[in-house]
This record gives sequence, C-alpha cells and structure tokens, in this order.
Amino acid sequence: MRPTFHLAPAAAWAGRDPTAPIAPPSLAAEGFVHCTDGAEAMVATANRHYWDDPRDFVVLTIDLEATGSPWRFDDPDERYPHVYGPIAPGAVLGAAPITRAGDGTFIGFGASGVPDGLRVERIYVVEADYSSEAERLRPAVRPEHLTRLARLIEDGVLIEAGGYLDFSTALLLVRADSETEALALFRDDIYMLTGVWTALRARSFGRVVPEERP
Repeated sequence: MRPTFHLAPAAAWAGRDPTAPIAPPSLAAEGFVHCTDGAEAMVATANRHYWDDPRDFVVLTIDLEATGSPWRFDDPDERYPHVYGPIAPGAVLGAAPITRAGDGTFIGFGASGVPDGLRVERIYVVEADYSSEAERLRPAVRPEHLTRLARLIEDGVLIEAGGYLDFSTALLLVRADSETEALALFRDDIYMLTGVWTALRARSFGRVVPEERP
C-alpha cells in the first residue's frame, strides 16, 4: 500500500457514482490527477490553491498502488504524485472533511490515529547492495566509511546504519526531503567508489518516535 492524499469538493464527492472511476477536472485539463504526500503538505496545498474557494472540501486517502493508472513524481522534492489516468474506486481508503477557519483558512482533517506521546516521522530507508567482492574489498576502506557515517550521525542526518551479516544488503535510515536527496548522501561514499556496494535504492518510511517534550 502506498497512501497519498487528494482534495475534492465535498458536494462532488457526495454526488458521485460510487462504482465509477474517479476523474476530476484536472485529468481532462492537465492529463493527470493531483495528489499530495503528507497531511501537513495537503493542508498547505489546500490553502495555496483553494483558500478563496468558499466550498466545503474533503480529503481522500488514496492507495497509489491500487489506482489502476500509472503515477509518478514530476516535482524535484517528490512530494506531489501525479496519477496519469482515472482512479479506481477501490483505491480510495477513506474520505475526511477538512476543517476551515472563519477566514477560509484550511486547518486540518481526520484523526491521526497516533496516541498522545508519539509521532510519526517521515524518513528514508536507503538500501545498498553489496558486491560479490564486498567481503574482500571492505577492510581497506571500512575506517573511512565508518568515519563518514559518524559525521552524518553527529549532524542528525543519519539515524541508523548497518548491514546484514550475509553481505547481501546494508540499510541506512536518513532524514531527507526526497528520495533523490537520500540517495545523494551515499553516491560518493567510499563503498560505492571502490565497489563494496553496487547499487542504491531509497523508499520513504514512517518512523514512530516519542513526541518531544518541552
């Protein structure tokens, strides 16, 4: 499952044919359906584009993997998925009214489901594949690699790092604004430059952490 959000006029959503694919006006006008990753970003998007629109709106939670249409990021920060085709009704996981202040400002929607004292931090998990020669090549460059990881930890960028003991894959949990930024942290790592690692992948990840106390 790959959830994201889409803003829809409440009246249009209530009056839809529940068996028909979802095809908002933007699909015909621009060729894709606008979506936004993250609740805070969704509220910001609503205020940026619909603050002066007096209608009521709902936020749809959509599973991108179930839309039945291709999707991709067209923005460099990879925060706004575009779905290039209609969205299957079964891809909608839920619909929640988005509340507004008296001046029209959008405030928030739905319940987070996260208990008091916890929050979900969006991070990226970078996976690095070891080469078949990794066990032989690693000792000579490991000190430089670990020294750099220590600096990233001190800077608050790297949360956790380690590798499976069968020399298959290493995992690195990082704070970054996009998949591109997460991968860029390790493309010039000594492990990549010397062939200890052969490939990198990154995926966004919701990390449950205690809420910071004042």
